[in-house]
Amino acid sequence: MTGLTFILVAAAIGFALARFTGLPSIPLLLLVGVGASWLLPIDSDVLQDMLTLGLTVLVFVAGLELNPDRLKERGRAAVTVGVLQFFILGGLGLGAALILGYKLETAAFLALALTASSTLVVVRVLQERQLLFEPIGRLATGILLMQDLLVILFIPVVIFLPDGWRAVGLGIVGTFVLMALAAAVQRWVAPRVPLRIQLDDETLLLLTVSVLFGFMGLAHLLGLPLVSGAFLAGVALSGFPMASLARGQVNSLGEFFRALFFTALGAVLVLPGLGALLQALVFVLLLVVLTPPLVAFLAERAGFSARGALTVGLLIAQASEFSLVVALQGMAGGQISDEVFTIIAMVTVATMVVTPLISRERVVWSLLAIHPFRSRLEVKERPSDHILLIGCGRHGQALLEHLVITRFEVIVLDDDPALVRRLQDAGVPAILGDGADPKVLRRVGADRARIVISTIRRREDNGPLLLMAEGVHVLVRAFSDEDAEWIRRRGGDPVLYSDAALRSFQEWYESESGFQPKEPAA
Repeated sequence: MTGLTFILVAAAIGFALARFTGLPSIPLLLLVGVGASWLLPIDSDVLQDMLTLGLTVLVFVAGLELNPDRLKERGRAAVTVGVLQFFILGGLGLGAALILGYKLETAAFLALALTASSTLVVVRVLQERQLLFEPIGRLATGILLMQDLLVILFIPVVIFLPDGWRAVGLGIVGTFVLMALAAAVQRWVAPRVPLRIQLDDETLLLLTVSVLFGFMGLAHLLGLPLVSGAFLAGVALSGFPMASLARGQVNSLGEFFRALFFTALGAVLVLPGLGALLQALVFVLLLVVLTPPLVAFLAERAGFSARGALTVGLLIAQASEFSLVVALQGMAGGQISDEVFTIIAMVTVATMVVTPLISRERVVWSLLAIHPFRSRLEVKERPSDHILLIGCGRHGQALLEHLVITRFEVIVLDDDPALVRRLQDAGVPAILGDGADPKVLRRVGADRARIVISTIRRREDNGPLLLMAEGVHVLVRAFSDEDAEWIRRRGGDPVLYSDAALRSFQEWYESESGFQPKEPAA
């Protein structure tokens, strides 16, 4: 109990330092954990229990974020890119580990630790940049889901291999049983839960934790790591109507266990020597340098725009919570040394911290400028005097129905390959491209159009359009008065969706009820 109290106090100090200095919390939690282990030696079994408990909650929260229903038409691309990236990067990691002199068993743990990306980090960045429900956000979460499922499937291979292929086979079968149960709950049970059911906070939290412990108990009976059951419990619950409420409750719990985990992790780490630091740097560079071009190449081949594909590649160029799962399993079974565990932890933390920095818009555009295999936009002749609709999602499609009956040519520009194919099949001139790319905008005649309508969600992505289409009537979707003023200052005509929705409701209400507002007095 003394050790747990000491770790909790250290975690509180780490969070306080992070808030006071504005620095990322994870490195500071690790540092205070290291300091805590120097001041007061803590029993290794206590630290192991804290690591397992904290990581279990973290992967459960990650599973809640990965609802397979979000993939929609991006499912095939996510599976293709995710599977190829997993095996190619895993093969490169295995080769690098063998070159560095590791035995095959240890190299397998290192390679598996490099194949998954942090769901919590990626989802947070996507939410902050309002990209979670955009095509690239759906592609990124689909890749994350594929990575995590493959890691779960391969964990029994690396941990049971010393016990023989029979043990490996039983582990794989048990994992498939858990996956099938999670898929059944997510696909057939969740849609049948009535939306009108309303649960109080305590009951909802109790139900959520019950499902978590149910999957963990089944994982224990099947001889699998508890974290495998925890992650699949999160995926199973991700499709429930009350999943967003459960996510809000569990997220606060997750913050507590995240602090507990990374502080305990710092207390477990051994002081790395120069050789371990250099090896960790090799694996960091392997992830950060090779993942973006690999994923960008695969995603572009799947039809995504160069900027979107590269953004996804930069976002997932990191290790993850499951990297630490693999490391903990290896250390607990005596299959990897404390030094190898420390190397995996350093790679994971370093890449988690650097991801928000290397995936910024400025970095993406800089890399696009030197992109050697960037696909060309297939436009035979620059159009003019046309209506250009940029972004044809749910709201854009409703608008398109009214535009196609006009006497002017209508051209749609969108970065969703599935949507573009569907429009082309319907006979609508649609072009796959990035509406924030000046080269693409010039090719589709944004500066020569009769009118341009943009439904792009992020206002900054409309900057190149507003700069290029000077003198053209440009209508831009806006979600707030601040966005509307930003667009207006750059020469655009903002359309506030809140005002449009209010007018639509008013028209519907008047038509249904027969109510007519009084004319204002003269």
